This record gives sequence, C-alpha cells and structure tokens, in this order.
Amino acid sequence: MREMISIQDLDFELRRSDRRKTFGLTVDRSGKLVAHVPSASSRDEVERWISTKLLWVHKRLLEKEGFVGEGRPPEFVSGETIHYLGKTFRLRVVERQPKPLLLDGEWFVLRMSAQPKASVHFRQWFIEEGKEWLVGRATRMAARIGARPDGVVVSDLGFRWGSCGRNGVVYFNWRVLQLPPVLVDYLIAHELTHLLHHNHSAEFWAALERAMPDWRDRQQRLDRQWYKYAAFAVTQNERRAVGPKVREKIQ
Repeated sequence: MREMISIQDLDFELRRSDRRKTFGLTVDRSGKLVAHVPSASSRDEVERWISTKLLWVHKRLLEKEGFVGEGRPPEFVSGETIHYLGKTFRLRVVERQPKPLLLDGEWFVLRMSAQPKASVHFRQWFIEEGKEWLVGRATRMAARIGARPDGVVVSDLGFRWGSCGRNGVVYFNWRVLQLPPVLVDYLIAHELTHLLHHNHSAEFWAALERAMPDWRDRQQRLDRQWYKYAAFAVTQNERRAVGPKVREKIQ
C-alpha cells in the first residue's frame, strides 16, 4: 500500500529506502508528486522538509499546466513592469543618477551603466528597502500570535518563501516583497507560528487560525496568484540547491 502525505492540498507519495540518507522531491510528467526519504524518517520530519519546498513544487506544477515558463528574468528596459508590495511600477532607464537604482514613488529608475547587473541591484534594493517594512509587519503579527522571534532576516532563499530557524530567527525571501501585503501577512504568520509549533500538526493550524481566521483563503490566493507578481528568475545555483533531487541532511 502506498504511503501518502498531504500538505496544503497537495498529495505526496512517500517512497522510503534503507539506502537513502537524504531527502529528495520529484514531479513526474503527469504531475505526480513523490518524496524520496530515508526509511527511518518520521512523518513529521518529512512534512516539515516538504513544506520548505512548496514554492518550487507549485512552480513546477504551474509550468506543467502551461501557466508559467522557466522564470526568465526581466530585460530591464524602459517601460517594463516590476511589482513591489503588489503595486505595479514601470521601469525607466536613465543615463545619469547618483544611485544605480531607486524608486521615486511612481517609477523604478535604473542607471544605464547599472543595466548589466540590474538583477543584483534589484535584489539588493528589495532587501535593503523592504526589510524595515517586513520587520514592522512581523513585529505586529508576532504580538497577535504570541511568538517572540529572535530576529527577522530578509535574504535570498531560492524557491522558498520563508523558513523558521532553530535559533528563533525567521527568514523571508526578498521575493515576497513583490506580493500584495495580504499575502505577505499570511507568509509571516505561517513562519511565526512555527516558533510555537515546529511541524504542521493540528496544534499548528489551530494556532494559525486563531491569529488569522482567513488563512485558508490567503493560502489559496497565494497558490493561484504568486507567479503574477514574482518576476525575477531563480538563479542556476539556487535551482541546484532546491531542485527536484534536493540533498539535505536531516537535522
């Protein structure tokens, strides 16, 4: 009999092996989801690990359904659309300005000499400019949940939206700052709740629902709409880190 596990309305078949020492995920041509795990792994360990890879899983499923391509990065030309906190801003390339990239309230303005490394400048801009907003949002949400994070870090997490470290620090992908605040709040609440409950147990979902009664609606909206906002491709190094045959040691 096949062993199955369901996470956020996705069904994964668990294939255990005595020879495996690491976890891996595959999405076959039909869209079937398979988790390859060591035989001794507990279901809680497997569930928690898969939950960190859901962004990658959804991306692969959307690609198979024809909704999204391989995540080609923007061309960084004047008139191009970039999202910040769900709002649409146009890009304007100029010959001169003091900073490589800035947001003037209406336009993202990119210095022409910075175009070759535009993706780097955008990533840094989102991390630097968005951190204060994200930290403030997380602080207010933490009070509602009853969690006390030891820090909030914005960085590049590849295909993951966020993670909860064992050091009490919650981490968020800079790409979340492209999403509308209502969706970012769900991701914040999800990771903060992990400070209280480390796996997706019944207690976890109950705590999340107390803090955010409409979390299911937000989660479903995130699953359906994230790719409309997330314009930046994941790099080849990030693909290798969280691709279909991920290798991670169980902590």
